[in-house]
Amino acid sequence: MSNYQRNPTMVGCILAVLVIGAVAVGFLAYYGTSYFNWNFNPATTDFSFEAEVGATNETVALDVNVAAGSISIVFVDNESLLYEIDMLVQNTTLDTEGVPTVSFIGNTIGVEYPSLGMNITLGSGVNYTINILTQSGSVSVVFGAGAHIGDLTASVTSGSISIVMVDDTVLLGSPTFDLQTTTGGISIVADLPSGVGGSIECATSLGSVSITAAGWTEITSNHYETTDYDTASQTLTIVAQTGLGGVSAVLT
Repeated sequence: MSNYQRNPTMVGCILAVLVIGAVAVGFLAYYGTSYFNWNFNPATTDFSFEAEVGATNETVALDVNVAAGSISIVFVDNESLLYEIDMLVQNTTLDTEGVPTVSFIGNTIGVEYPSLGMNITLGSGVNYTINILTQSGSVSVVFGAGAHIGDLTASVTSGSISIVMVDDTVLLGSPTFDLQTTTGGISIVADLPSGVGGSIECATSLGSVSITAAGWTEITSNHYETTDYDTASQTLTIVAQTGLGGVSAVLT
Protein backbone atom coordinates (compact mmCIF):
# COMPACT_ATOMS: atom_id res chain seq x y z
CA MET A 1 0.00 0.00 0.00
CA SER A 2 1.12 3.63 -0.33
CA ASN A 3 3.48 5.11 2.25
CA TYR A 4 1.22 7.79 3.71
CA GLN A 5 1.24 8.57 7.45
CA ARG A 6 -1.74 6.95 9.18
CA ASN A 7 -3.24 8.90 12.06
CA PRO A 8 -4.02 6.17 14.63
CA THR A 9 -5.93 8.55 16.89
CA MET A 10 -8.29 9.56 14.09
CA VAL A 11 -8.75 5.95 12.97
CA GLY A 12 -9.44 4.86 16.54
CA CYS A 13 -12.03 7.57 17.01
CA ILE A 14 -13.78 6.70 13.77
CA LEU A 15 -13.88 3.01 14.66
CA ALA A 16 -15.15 3.80 18.15
CA VAL A 17 -18.01 5.86 16.74
CA LEU A 18 -18.96 3.12 14.31
CA VAL A 19 -18.82 0.41 16.97
CA ILE A 20 -21.11 2.52 19.18
CA GLY A 21 -23.44 2.78 16.19
CA ALA A 22 -23.34 -0.99 15.78
CA VAL A 23 -24.27 -1.42 19.44
CA ALA A 24 -27.21 0.93 18.86
CA VAL A 25 -28.34 -1.28 15.98
CA GLY A 26 -28.02 -4.25 18.30
CA PHE A 27 -30.24 -2.41 20.78
CA LEU A 28 -32.85 -2.02 18.07
CA ALA A 29 -32.39 -5.65 17.12
CA TYR A 30 -33.12 -6.68 20.69
CA TYR A 31 -35.92 -4.27 21.50
CA GLY A 32 -37.73 -4.06 18.19
CA THR A 33 -37.54 -3.03 14.55
CA SER A 34 -40.32 -0.45 14.56
CA TYR A 35 -40.91 1.75 17.59
CA PHE A 36 -44.53 2.42 16.74
CA ASN A 37 -45.38 -1.21 16.13
CA TRP A 38 -43.54 -2.52 19.19
CA ASN A 39 -44.87 0.25 21.40
CA PHE A 40 -48.45 -0.73 20.72
CA ASN A 41 -47.73 -4.48 20.66
CA PRO A 42 -45.27 -4.73 23.56
CA ALA A 43 -45.62 -8.42 24.40
CA THR A 44 -42.49 -10.18 23.17
CA THR A 45 -40.54 -13.38 23.77
CA ASP A 46 -36.77 -13.89 23.88
CA PHE A 47 -35.03 -16.82 22.24
CA SER A 48 -31.35 -17.81 22.50
CA PHE A 49 -29.41 -20.35 20.47
CA GLU A 50 -25.76 -21.33 20.94
CA ALA A 51 -23.41 -23.91 19.46
CA GLU A 52 -19.74 -24.72 19.85
CA VAL A 53 -17.31 -25.36 17.03
CA GLY A 54 -16.90 -29.06 17.80
CA ALA A 55 -15.36 -31.00 14.91
CA THR A 56 -16.12 -28.31 12.32
CA ASN A 57 -12.92 -27.04 10.69
CA GLU A 58 -14.21 -25.99 7.27
CA THR A 59 -15.57 -22.62 6.19
CA VAL A 60 -18.98 -21.96 7.73
CA ALA A 61 -21.64 -19.96 5.88
CA LEU A 62 -24.04 -17.72 7.80
CA ASP A 63 -27.26 -17.39 5.81
CA VAL A 64 -29.89 -14.98 7.20
CA ASN A 65 -33.22 -14.33 5.49
CA VAL A 66 -35.57 -12.03 7.41
CA ALA A 67 -38.52 -10.18 5.90
CA ALA A 68 -38.37 -7.37 8.48
CA GLY A 69 -35.99 -6.80 11.32
CA SER A 70 -32.73 -5.42 12.65
CA ILE A 71 -29.70 -7.70 12.40
CA SER A 72 -26.48 -7.10 14.31
CA ILE A 73 -23.40 -9.32 13.81
CA VAL A 74 -20.23 -9.12 15.87
CA PHE A 75 -17.14 -11.30 16.30
CA VAL A 76 -15.44 -12.24 19.56
CA ASP A 77 -12.07 -13.84 20.26
CA ASN A 78 -13.47 -17.22 21.32
CA GLU A 79 -12.20 -20.26 19.42
CA SER A 80 -14.81 -22.63 20.83
CA LEU A 81 -17.85 -20.54 19.86
CA LEU A 82 -19.55 -21.34 16.56
CA TYR A 83 -22.49 -18.99 17.10
CA GLU A 84 -24.62 -17.35 19.75
CA ILE A 85 -27.88 -15.93 18.44
CA ASP A 86 -30.33 -13.91 20.54
CA MET A 87 -33.75 -13.10 19.09
CA LEU A 88 -36.69 -10.98 20.17
CA VAL A 89 -40.05 -11.82 18.58
CA GLN A 90 -43.46 -10.26 19.04
CA ASN A 91 -45.96 -12.69 20.50
CA THR A 92 -48.44 -11.80 17.76
CA THR A 93 -45.86 -13.00 15.24
CA LEU A 94 -45.28 -16.18 17.25
CA ASP A 95 -49.00 -16.90 17.13
CA THR A 96 -49.01 -16.89 13.34
CA GLU A 97 -45.49 -18.03 12.43
CA GLY A 98 -44.46 -20.33 15.25
CA VAL A 99 -41.19 -20.49 17.17
CA PRO A 100 -38.04 -19.37 15.28
CA THR A 101 -35.25 -21.87 14.78
CA VAL A 102 -31.57 -21.92 13.86
CA SER A 103 -30.31 -24.72 11.63
CA PHE A 104 -26.79 -25.97 11.06
CA ILE A 105 -26.67 -28.22 8.03
CA GLY A 106 -23.78 -28.75 5.64
CA ASN A 107 -21.62 -26.15 7.43
CA THR A 108 -24.35 -23.52 6.96
CA ILE A 109 -25.93 -21.63 9.84
CA GLY A 110 -29.44 -20.85 8.66
CA VAL A 111 -31.94 -18.34 10.05
CA GLU A 112 -35.21 -17.61 8.25
CA TYR A 113 -38.16 -15.86 9.86
CA PRO A 114 -40.66 -13.13 8.90
CA SER A 115 -39.96 -10.50 11.58
CA LEU A 116 -37.61 -10.24 14.56
CA GLY A 117 -34.74 -8.40 16.15
CA MET A 118 -31.52 -10.38 16.26
CA ASN A 119 -28.00 -10.20 17.69
CA ILE A 120 -25.51 -12.71 16.25
CA THR A 121 -22.12 -13.37 17.83
CA LEU A 122 -19.55 -15.43 15.91
CA GLY A 123 -16.30 -16.88 17.23
CA SER A 124 -12.69 -16.94 16.10
CA GLY A 125 -12.21 -20.69 15.71
CA VAL A 126 -13.50 -21.10 12.13
CA ASN A 127 -13.73 -19.13 8.89
CA TYR A 128 -17.04 -17.59 7.86
CA THR A 129 -18.84 -16.28 4.82
CA ILE A 130 -21.98 -14.19 5.32
CA ASN A 131 -25.15 -13.76 3.27
CA ILE A 132 -27.90 -11.48 4.62
CA LEU A 133 -31.22 -10.74 2.95
CA THR A 134 -33.93 -8.54 4.48
CA GLN A 135 -36.75 -6.59 2.89
CA SER A 136 -37.11 -3.97 5.61
CA GLY A 137 -34.71 -3.23 8.43
CA SER A 138 -31.09 -2.58 9.28
CA VAL A 139 -27.92 -4.66 9.06
CA SER A 140 -24.81 -4.00 11.13
CA VAL A 141 -21.62 -6.08 10.89
CA VAL A 142 -18.52 -5.42 13.01
CA PHE A 143 -15.40 -7.38 12.09
CA GLY A 144 -13.45 -7.07 15.31
CA ALA A 145 -10.56 -9.00 16.83
CA GLY A 146 -10.83 -12.68 16.01
CA ALA A 147 -12.88 -12.25 12.84
CA HIS A 148 -12.05 -14.65 9.99
CA ILE A 149 -14.13 -13.64 6.98
CA GLY A 150 -14.49 -14.43 3.31
CA ASP A 151 -17.20 -13.09 1.00
CA LEU A 152 -19.95 -10.92 2.48
CA THR A 153 -23.27 -10.20 0.77
CA ALA A 154 -25.86 -7.92 2.38
CA SER A 155 -29.05 -6.93 0.58
CA VAL A 156 -31.71 -4.66 2.11
CA THR A 157 -34.76 -3.52 0.17
CA SER A 158 -35.64 -0.67 2.55
CA GLY A 159 -33.26 0.15 5.37
CA SER A 160 -29.58 0.58 6.10
CA ILE A 161 -26.27 -1.29 6.10
CA SER A 162 -23.30 -0.54 8.36
CA ILE A 163 -19.92 -2.29 8.07
CA VAL A 164 -16.90 -1.85 10.36
CA MET A 165 -13.62 -3.71 9.88
CA VAL A 166 -10.45 -3.40 12.01
CA ASP A 167 -6.96 -4.09 10.70
CA ASP A 168 -6.47 -7.37 12.54
CA THR A 169 -9.38 -8.98 10.72
CA VAL A 170 -8.25 -12.15 8.94
CA LEU A 171 -9.43 -12.22 5.32
CA LEU A 172 -9.90 -15.50 3.47
CA GLY A 173 -8.27 -15.31 0.06
CA SER A 174 -9.39 -12.18 -1.79
CA PRO A 175 -13.00 -11.66 -0.71
CA THR A 176 -15.70 -9.34 -2.01
CA PHE A 177 -18.08 -7.33 0.16
CA ASP A 178 -21.24 -6.80 -1.93
CA LEU A 179 -23.61 -4.32 -0.25
CA GLN A 180 -26.94 -3.29 -1.76
CA THR A 181 -29.99 -1.30 -0.69
CA THR A 182 -32.95 -0.28 -2.82
CA THR A 183 -33.86 2.56 -0.46
CA GLY A 184 -31.52 3.44 2.37
CA GLY A 185 -27.99 4.38 3.31
CA ILE A 186 -24.75 2.40 3.42
CA SER A 187 -21.91 3.20 5.83
CA ILE A 188 -18.45 1.60 5.66
CA VAL A 189 -15.39 2.05 7.86
CA ALA A 190 -12.56 -0.32 6.92
CA ASP A 191 -8.98 -0.41 8.19
CA LEU A 192 -7.35 -2.88 5.81
CA PRO A 193 -4.96 -5.49 7.23
CA SER A 194 -1.31 -4.96 6.36
CA GLY A 195 -0.34 -6.14 2.89
CA VAL A 196 -3.91 -6.36 1.59
CA GLY A 197 -4.80 -4.38 -1.54
CA GLY A 198 -8.16 -2.66 -1.60
CA SER A 199 -10.79 -1.43 -4.02
CA ILE A 200 -14.08 0.31 -3.35
CA GLU A 201 -16.68 1.28 -5.92
CA CYS A 202 -19.95 2.96 -4.95
CA ALA A 203 -23.07 3.91 -6.87
CA THR A 204 -26.38 5.59 -6.13
CA SER A 205 -29.27 6.47 -8.43
CA LEU A 206 -30.56 9.30 -6.26
CA GLY A 207 -28.31 10.35 -3.41
CA SER A 208 -24.70 11.15 -2.63
CA VAL A 209 -21.43 9.21 -2.37
CA SER A 210 -18.71 10.24 0.07
CA ILE A 211 -15.40 8.35 0.06
CA THR A 212 -12.47 9.23 2.28
CA ALA A 213 -9.50 7.04 1.37
CA ALA A 214 -6.18 8.59 2.42
CA GLY A 215 -3.31 7.22 0.36
CA TRP A 216 -5.59 5.45 -2.13
CA THR A 217 -5.74 6.25 -5.83
CA GLU A 218 -8.85 7.92 -7.22
CA ILE A 219 -9.99 6.03 -10.32
CA THR A 220 -13.23 8.02 -10.51
CA SER A 221 -15.02 10.09 -7.87
CA ASN A 222 -16.87 6.92 -6.80
CA HIS A 223 -14.04 4.41 -7.25
CA TYR A 224 -10.78 4.20 -5.30
CA GLU A 225 -8.00 1.61 -5.21
CA THR A 226 -4.80 1.14 -3.25
CA THR A 227 -1.66 1.48 -5.34
CA ASP A 228 -0.95 -2.25 -4.99
CA TYR A 229 -4.46 -3.51 -5.79
CA ASP A 230 -3.39 -5.07 -9.10
CA THR A 231 -0.23 -6.65 -7.68
CA ALA A 232 -1.06 -7.64 -4.10
CA SER A 233 -1.31 -11.35 -3.37
CA GLN A 234 -4.46 -10.68 -1.35
CA THR A 235 -7.15 -8.07 -1.95
CA LEU A 236 -10.48 -6.85 -0.61
CA THR A 237 -13.06 -5.59 -3.10
CA ILE A 238 -16.00 -3.56 -1.79
CA VAL A 239 -19.01 -2.78 -3.98
CA ALA A 240 -21.74 -0.60 -2.45
CA GLN A 241 -24.90 0.29 -4.38
CA THR A 242 -28.14 2.02 -3.44
CA GLY A 243 -31.07 3.22 -5.48
CA LEU A 244 -32.32 5.98 -3.19
CA GLY A 245 -29.91 6.95 -0.43
CA GLY A 246 -26.32 7.84 0.34
CA VAL A 247 -23.10 5.89 0.62
CA SER A 248 -20.38 6.91 3.06
CA ALA A 249 -16.99 5.19 3.25
CA VAL A 250 -13.85 5.83 5.31
CA LEU A 251 -10.90 3.66 4.30
CA THR A 252 -7.37 3.37 5.64
